[in-house]
Amino acid sequence: MTKAPVQDVDQKVFEQALSAPVVTVASPSAIRAWVNLLPKPEQWRNSVACIGETTASAAKRLGLRNVYYPTNPGLEGWVDKILEALRENGH
Repeated sequence: MTKAPVQDVDQKVFEQALSAPVVTVASPSAIRAWVNLLPKPEQWRNSVACIGETTASAAKRLGLRNVYYPTNPGLEGWVDKILEALRENGH
């Protein structure tokens, strides 16, 4: 794992991520990197599952709308929220 800023993303991988019903993030810097990669962040309507409230707050401040996060940060709650987001998106 690295904390270096995202400089380049493989286009095929990026297109897959854009079409994913749920993107998961574990830090405010990760959600900022994601939003910075989006061609039109205000038009992206898929869901984001955050590991905790701090990351979710960052996502909301950046304009994302379908934000899921557990009450208590951690892997188990995060997985539950990923599954909840998938269910609510018909997957």
